[in-house]
Amino acid sequence: MATLIPSLGAARFDARGELRLAEQLKDCLEDNAWVWHNAPVAPFGRHPDFMTLHPQQGIVVLEMQDWRLDKIE
Repeated sequence: MATLIPSLGAARFDARGELRLAEQLKDCLEDNAWVWHNAPVAPFGRHPDFMTLHPQQGIVVLEMQDWRLDKIE
């Protein structure tokens, strides 16, 4: 189980899909993985949805786009 920062109970998610992805990342990644949600990056005030760090696999930055099929025209 990965470490999520902030924890699921303390994090504010912009969409339900972000919460579901956070739960999956926390449950499916190995114990030595770290996941940050909405952490500030660079001097431009960017806040990617998720950044994951794994000692052997490296860093992955994820920007979540939550959509439903009925919203596509």
